[in-house]
Amino acid sequence: MNFSEPLYAAIIGATATVLATLVQLRISWKRELRERERGQPISKKTRRGPVFAVMVLMIAAAAGGFALSQYFVSLREGDRDTLRADRDALRADLQAKLTEISASAARLEQARLTEREQIETGVRRTEASHRGEEGAAASIVVGPCKPQSTLPSGPRPSGTRQPCSEQSAMRVAVCARIPAKATVTELLLYTRFEDSHEPWPESRVQRGQDAGQARFVKKSFERPDIEATRQICQGFVHWGEKSRVARILVRYAAP
Repeated sequence: MNFSEPLYAAIIGATATVLATLVQLRISWKRELRERERGQPISKKTRRGPVFAVMVLMIAAAAGGFALSQYFVSLREGDRDTLRADRDALRADLQAKLTEISASAARLEQARLTEREQIETGVRRTEASHRGEEGAAASIVVGPCKPQSTLPSGPRPSGTRQPCSEQSAMRVAVCARIPAKATVTELLLYTRFEDSHEPWPESRVQRGQDAGQARFVKKSFERPDIEATRQICQGFVHWGEKSRVARILVRYAAP
């Protein structure tokens, strides 16, 4: 504990005064006892000696009490300063810890969001790849060809029908929708009669192949669709007398 210089001086002075007074009291009491043993009268000066010593002792006690009170005051002020410093240090440490915890929580939340986005992106890519491997299918039902009627010259017209041909056949386009940035890997073509239960794998045909008064044209084409998709189309020609189903399956690689 560090004391100020006046406090040190007060403590030293009070201690010295008390010791000196005690010594003087002891000497006076011994002198008075010897005089009483010899039967000598006690003078006024001798009687005043203990009173003076007691007064000096009281003054020394007051000084010592003042010094002791100053000591306690300085001790309390020192403790108060120490407590205030400790409190400020603790507050600063807690604030630093809270800031660190907040920063760590923010980093963990950002990492969690990033990881979630990566997982969702991976899931979407996997799903898109799976859909691409399965392919996008589209089909259309084409009705039977209807022969055109002709009117020959003569007084009594009698209607005759011109048979269906490829030149007069019905032409349609079968279109499947795929992602706009996907890459087409395979285009499969199928056709069968509407009332047929033949499995689709057994109904596959090639471009330009005659499928019994029906065939797919040799070239496919594309056309724009909504913002994130496009359409892959394949032309189909049918001139038969029974309805047919034309189906395409577009396999693609997801972007």
